Amino acid sequence: MSDVSNPSLKQTIEGHFASEGEDAPTWVEIHGLTCALAVGPYGGPEDFNTALESELPEPVLDALVSLRGRLLTGLYNGERTTLPCLLDPYREEDGNDLASWCAGFLAGVFLREEDWYQDHEDTMANWLLPVVLISGVDEDPSLDELWENSAVVRQMATGLPDLLEELVLHFQTADGKDS
Repeated sequence: MSDVSNPSLKQTIEGHFASEGEDAPTWVEIHGLTCALAVGPYGGPEDFNTALESELPEPVLDALVSLRGRLLTGLYNGERTTLPCLLDPYREEDGNDLASWCAGFLAGVFLREEDWYQDHEDTMANWLLPVVLISGVDEDPSLDELWENSAVVRQMATGLPDLLEELVLHFQTADGKDS
């Protein structure tokens, strides 16, 4: 099963946000958010409304919840998640690039940040470093220096699908925290 094996899910989601104007999140950003809500702490469908700062129509919310379930099922079945963008951290495509996916993912992390970092703050900070670095949301000079090492950054980028597997194992399995 592919992450988006049902094209109507993507059409429902994209169609809604296309009508919201140019400031609306792109499919790539929404996919990143949905991945974060699939692999990490999740409080239910309302998390989408909160993260997107909008009261979503029921069909759109249902499509997002279904997409989350498909992503999670795929990860549980050992399938590698395919991101809807190139895994090239230096390619810029205004809303449709890896930085946008990472920014969407971080929106999901920030929604329940305490839960993400609870008990394993250093480990989580290390795991999320590629996402923070590639998203560009942190202006730490040491990250700017790391960004200059393109070989390391590209390696981080190609490891993002594996990171999703690691995170789902951390949050959704042994501790019985399946959501």
